[in-house]
Amino acid sequence: MNNISSILMTTSILAMASISQAAVIISGGSALDMSIGAIMSMTALFGPMITLGSGKLSLAVMVPAVLIMGAIVGLINGIGAQILKVVPLVMTLIMATVVNGFSIMITKGQPSVTVSHELQSISKTLFGPFRILPVIVIILLIFLEVLFLRKSRYGRALFLAGNNTNAANLCGLNSKRIIILAYIFGGAIAGLSGLMLVGYAGTAQMNMAESYTMLSVAAVVIGGTKLTGGKGTFVGGALGALVLVLITNILQALNMAAGLRSLIQGIILLTILMANSRAPKLRQ
Repeated sequence: MNNISSILMTTSILAMASISQAAVIISGGSALDMSIGAIMSMTALFGPMITLGSGKLSLAVMVPAVLIMGAIVGLINGIGAQILKVVPLVMTLIMATVVNGFSIMITKGQPSVTVSHELQSISKTLFGPFRILPVIVIILLIFLEVLFLRKSRYGRALFLAGNNTNAANLCGLNSKRIIILAYIFGGAIAGLSGLMLVGYAGTAQMNMAESYTMLSVAAVVIGGTKLTGGKGTFVGGALGALVLVLITNILQALNMAAGLRSLIQGIILLTILMANSRAPKLRQ
């Protein structure tokens, strides 16, 4: 039961990161957000520092703050990719470097973060193997999938813009604004994911979420999201996250060395991306 609980907690955080990645990939242009890990690491460091009071007030301040921090990075990514016409992969890689540099500058490379008991309470058990965090993520996942991605006008516009920006513009949609909003949304969710990560870990370190960038790409691709855009689901990304966490758990249970585990995970990711890139592409 403890192992199941640990799997669910780890999957929840990766599922949140996959929501962030999926929003950007669905927006089209073969875009990948390579700044997700940097955003998560940043909010994991600075989120717990924002505590005005105690109890619910602390979380009520921290959550909007990390959402805004992530959204600002996402806005810069979106402007760079859509207005300045920088290749999305390059733009987000640059922002990852900028964000990491900002974190190092502020903390001087020696973060001193005290994670409040209120934030760590997301790891408390509700019933059986279920803790508070997986339940929150499941509710948020269903809400975003149904009401944001499937039923809202913006969600439908995002799929259309991701499939064909010319068609979206001919339909009277502002594809640039739609795609920039996807980057903002992805950045905000990544910021929230970082706060969840530090609440689960109970401590903050530099670049603690670095691995989540490529893992989120793998998760959304396993979940059925097309790297060329226009097709995907948040729920699929969450299921892909569960598959990746289970694979890691199995490799650990086999007592494989950390280097060998990383090698196998890399081969799996490479195989997934190669298989996806061979899919038929009917675009612009």
